[in-house]
Amino acid sequence: MISKDEIREFQEEYSSLDTEDYSGLFKLIIRIVRRFLDKSRPGIMLGLVELGYDRGNFVGGFHRLGTNEVYLNKSALRVMREETSEDFYKAYLFHLLLHEYIHSNNVVDERETRQLTKNISLAIFSKHHPIGKLTIFGLGSYFPYTFRQERFTPTREQMINPEYILLRHPDSEFTYI
Repeated sequence: MISKDEIREFQEEYSSLDTEDYSGLFKLIIRIVRRFLDKSRPGIMLGLVELGYDRGNFVGGFHRLGTNEVYLNKSALRVMREETSEDFYKAYLFHLLLHEYIHSNNVVDERETRQLTKNISLAIFSKHHPIGKLTIFGLGSYFPYTFRQERFTPTREQMINPEYILLRHPDSEFTYI
């Protein structure tokens, strides 16, 4: 059983992090997953890649099975950053990283991963917190209207050239593919 003190520590650490601090968010997620699921995956490489979107339909991120690679949809992140509050952008980023990190720990089934992401998020954050709201109402409920009305199709070059984020954490100091 996780203690109230641990939950408070996770909440305080999350609150102190900036939306640009991928390493800090990832470090927190590693600790959370280790505590809740007793699992960890060293050497994660995080890439941002243009995956586009089509009238609200999109892939937020993915973990390449059998690798240490996690990718987030740069197109969707850009829309969230530009058109929603910083609180919801940060919640969205946390949610994606948590979900994909759980996948990287050999939880392949999408439903199971979604359920674990939801359970962990709601155990730490209330249903009134942006992460709780996003978890309950779904990712699509917080994307801006224009995102649901527009389409962005990246070029092939954009799709095959991810931007890698340096994760400054002991679990990510060595990498392999």
